[in-house]
Amino acid sequence: MANLEAAIGEKLFDRGANRLSLTPRGDELNARLRPAMQSVAQALNELDDWHSDYAGHLAMHVPASLLHMGVRQTISAFLEAHPNTKFDLALNNQPIQRLGTDTHLALVIGGLPDSDLIAARVGHTRRILVASPEYVGTHSEIAHPDQLSDHIVTAPGPHVPLILRHEDGRNWAQSFEPQFAIDDVRDVTNEAISGRGVAISTTIAAAGDLAKGRLTQLLHDWQEQPMPISILYRDNRLQSRLERDFIKVLRAELNRSLTDHL
Repeated sequence: MANLEAAIGEKLFDRGANRLSLTPRGDELNARLRPAMQSVAQALNELDDWHSDYAGHLAMHVPASLLHMGVRQTISAFLEAHPNTKFDLALNNQPIQRLGTDTHLALVIGGLPDSDLIAARVGHTRRILVASPEYVGTHSEIAHPDQLSDHIVTAPGPHVPLILRHEDGRNWAQSFEPQFAIDDVRDVTNEAISGRGVAISTTIAAAGDLAKGRLTQLLHDWQEQPMPISILYRDNRLQSRLERDFIKVLRAELNRSLTDHL
């Protein structure tokens, strides 16, 4: 301490019989140096990390419809390359308001919570109306959203606010009450595949079955606005190297796999 004071030419410490405290100049110097010292400490921690393989676990919340859109593949590849890591994956279709103390990141479709979490957008999806070709061929035509009331509709929840916009600029908005509500949009979509009415699905959940001809999209000229898909996580300074690097890999994979789902 004496050498530091001599080098600076200022008194930085008050020395008492039983305690040591900073002078005003010492306080000022400490405030200026603290950010730099924290950066150095973080860099040293990261350097230590790079000398060993990843270890530890990550807990994630993921909507079920996104599990096969890059999440499962990324986790499997990460586990194969880094066998000392563990993942705790909770399929959660409910809106996320915050991350629990034991949860490291979450994927969110739609609106974001008002919090200090960081949100990285990785794609978009839209809700769409679908039915099986057999159902379409044997039931009355749906040319306008008002005609949905003539059909059994399955949706991912009991209260679905539909806001549709026609290509000519007209809007149709209604708090829709489906006859059958299922929490998981994949099960909602399967109801339509089985020929049991119309489903309010998403472009992601229905993509494969639309491509294979097992589903038909209805009301092409009435569309909802896209919903963002985001990764929620805490500030980088609060993350381990495992969290930071896994999020980078997951972002890249989701950006690739979600590109064509509008």
